[in-house]
Amino acid sequence: MTILVSFIGSLIAAFIAAFTAHHLATARMRKNELSKFQLAAYSDFLGAASRLAVSRRVGDTSNEIEDLAVLNDSKNRILIGGDRAVVEALIEFWKHGATLEREQEIIAFKHLASVIRESLGHKKYDIFDLEISNTMFKLEPSDFSYRASRSDG
Repeated sequence: MTILVSFIGSLIAAFIAAFTAHHLATARMRKNELSKFQLAAYSDFLGAASRLAVSRRVGDTSNEIEDLAVLNDSKNRILIGGDRAVVEALIEFWKHGATLEREQEIIAFKHLASVIRESLGHKKYDIFDLEISNTMFKLEPSDFSYRASRSDG
C-alpha cells in the first residue's frame, strides 16, 4: 500500500511539475513575442516619423504616402500591443499634430521616445542629463557639407 501511495504521489508531483514548466515556458514565449512585436512597432514608428519630418523639412514629398502608411501601420500596432504608458504618450504626440514641426510636437515626441526607452527596460531618467533634443532634431551631423553633396553630381 505504501508503494502505491508513493507511486501515485510521484505521478501527481510529476504532473504538477510538467504543467508548471509548460505554463511558465508558454508565458515566457508570449512575453518574448510581445517584446519583439513592440520593438518592431516602436522602431518602425520612430523611423517613419523621422523620415516624414526630414522629408517635410527639405521639401521632398515623393515618398510621403509610403512613409504615412508605415507611420499609421506602426501607430496601430503600438495601440494594439504597446505598454499603456507608451500608448498614452503616442496619443498625446498624435493630438499635438505628430509632424515634428512645432515645439509642442517635438516635446511630445521626446516624451514618447523616453517612455519607449523606459518600457524597454531602461531607467526613467538614465539619459536625462544628455542633450537628446539637439541630437534627435538636428537634421545633419556637425560635419555635413552641402557643397560636398552638390559637387558629387
